[in-house]
Amino acid sequence: MTRTGVVTCTWVVAMGLLTGCAPIPSASVTAPGTDPPTTTTTPSARALATLPPDDHDAPYFSGAAALARVQTLMDWPRGLGHPERHASIEALGVMLKVAGADRVDSQALRARDPATGQTYALVNLIAHVRPDAPRRFVLATHFDTRPWADEEEDPAAHNLPVPGANDGTSGVAVVLELMSVLVRVLPAQVGLTVILFDGEELGRPGYGGYCMGSRHFAAQVARQRPAWIDRAELGIVFDMVGDRDLHLPVEPGSATQAPALVERLWATARARGHTQFEDRTRPVGILDDHVFLGEAGVPSVLLIDWEYDAWHTRKDTIDRVSAQSLAAVGDAALYTLVELASAPAD
Repeated sequence: MTRTGVVTCTWVVAMGLLTGCAPIPSASVTAPGTDPPTTTTTPSARALATLPPDDHDAPYFSGAAALARVQTLMDWPRGLGHPERHASIEALGVMLKVAGADRVDSQALRARDPATGQTYALVNLIAHVRPDAPRRFVLATHFDTRPWADEEEDPAAHNLPVPGANDGTSGVAVVLELMSVLVRVLPAQVGLTVILFDGEELGRPGYGGYCMGSRHFAAQVARQRPAWIDRAELGIVFDMVGDRDLHLPVEPGSATQAPALVERLWATARARGHTQFEDRTRPVGILDDHVFLGEAGVPSVLLIDWEYDAWHTRKDTIDRVSAQSLAAVGDAALYTLVELASAPAD
């Protein structure tokens, strides 16, 4: 993404879109952490999702567990060109299996840096829970982190990698934690597909080239449509969802692509006290992975805080990520999907 008008594969284009379009031991991918003890003070409505529910049968998304996943993922380099990147991608595949995937497929591609011409080997990971279920929901995010901190004020830092705690990691953590809950609470007739896209950060301002993994995914679906796509009712894409000062207005392309899902998701968030979901629509759309997931036939919504102040800089570190923000996003998505799963398909 670029900040001449901004987004996460993002730069403003003439048509008014921003572009937004990131052997390991098994102990590394389990035990994501425990929640902090409750205090004697009454929590605000905004913080309720960080506390375990009194009803132990109620679905529960743990912001603390998601934040622990962010910490684990930060030890696995995912920036383009990093020598340990392949091992990190293998570890992500293990995490998907541990979270409940029945099958994890990889989709290899090569993509070119539009500024230098250098090519990179990329891999999308596609995980399925209940592959043969008659109904499907899709969760997606990008896992690559930006190899160039090109929004740093000091030009000497532009070729240094971005840590990517929020941009490239918070979305992965939310998706994995959601997956581990949904696999237990969704009814048998509803399956789940989780896609971790690669190459979202390959683009350059003024050159394009963002969202290479999701572009490739959509192109492959157009060539040979997998059977599960036709059973996919909706998609939610998570990008930069962990900022301590989280603001989530409606992304206008999402409202066009999946208006009923936007209405349901924001209404659920309001009902559950998550004021991070704001009752306004961004003036400019964002080109992110949801665009290409939609092109593949899955009407999708993008959750993104585009005003993140550490975007594409070396300051995108874990101290800027909040368990409360992760909990708000995960809880709203969880209860939206549980409600939709209990209703008949349209």
